[in-house]
Amino acid sequence: MDSPTIFNRKLPLRWIERLLMLVALLCLGSWAYAWLDTTYFQYRQNKILDEALNAAPADSSSSLPASQTDSLGTFRPPEPAVSQSPPDNAPPRRLIDEGALMGRIEIPRVGVSAIVLEGDDGTTLRRGVGHIPETSFPGVGNVGLAAHRDSFFRGLKDIRKDDIIKLSTLEGTFRYRVEWTQIVTPENTEVLHDDGLSELTLVTCYPFHYVGSAPKRFIVRAREVQESDGTKSGAGG
Repeated sequence: MDSPTIFNRKLPLRWIERLLMLVALLCLGSWAYAWLDTTYFQYRQNKILDEALNAAPADSSSSLPASQTDSLGTFRPPEPAVSQSPPDNAPPRRLIDEGALMGRIEIPRVGVSAIVLEGDDGTTLRRGVGHIPETSFPGVGNVGLAAHRDSFFRGLKDIRKDDIIKLSTLEGTFRYRVEWTQIVTPENTEVLHDDGLSELTLVTCYPFHYVGSAPKRFIVRAREVQESDGTKSGAGG
């Protein structure tokens, strides 16, 4: 076999090698962009939230119009009605814009600390924890928050009963105590049922180390800590 024939056979292999290298570089670049975008977004939104919290007067919520966002895109929840449990036939309403800054969730014992945004679309859940549309706002009813199991809610694999969850917003700092965890199917939306109690429901995919699209959901239910429990909740820092 002469050398030109060998050379001709190696040429396609070289192009395949270069093509695979290009694909690998594109994948790495895409991952790097997403990581940098998320990291910077979290940093910037944390800074905006901290500045707003430091500047907000203690009774700022009393003078704010209901259901609007401020110039920072931060949510202003509606004033709760006399009865906090919405009618069963009430039509769903979007109260703030998709992706607007809502607050920050912190679970110190398991290392969770992330910005909370309105909505649960792909971009929102890549950049932060999402407030599930049509669920309540803090202090009003059952607040539903969702995030990916391999990013912001990775620490939920170690959560346990009586852990404290802190949710900071411009309307106050709300503290919740974990009551139970549960594994459900994606179709089970009963965990988001609102009976008027001040609760928090965290949702992420399960199993935590599953490769691919996980088949189940991991649920954390927490109840707001009242002042009688020894922790001030709903106002202040």
